[in-house]
Amino acid sequence: MAGFLSDMRRRARATARAAAFSAIGVIFALTGLGFLTVALWILIATYESPLVAHAVIGALYLFLGVCFLALGGQKSEPRPAEPVESPPQTPAKDPILQVAEAFAVGLQAGRSARRPRS
Repeated sequence: MAGFLSDMRRRARATARAAAFSAIGVIFALTGLGFLTVALWILIATYESPLVAHAVIGALYLFLGVCFLALGGQKSEPRPAEPVESPPQTPAKDPILQVAEAFAVGLQAGRSARRPRS
């Protein structure tokens, strides 16, 4: 029972650690996305106008949102496993019967080896 509990604690600790790192990663990614958005806005506003900058960035985010919604809406159905062809099963034979059969096959091979070929 102690091994089961320590395994559960280890799994819970690993899961919590993975969740914490994932959350921190999302925070940093969103911060970077914010800075890139501001940089893009400044770039477009410098060469065009603030209205064009808002329109371009809005269209970009709308396009990305639609793409992610389309990807999230796909149903992922697992493929059915292809049946594996197994070799034909022979019924299990008694070991004594197998030894007798092997003896008979060997005896027949010996007889055919002694006969002169015509």
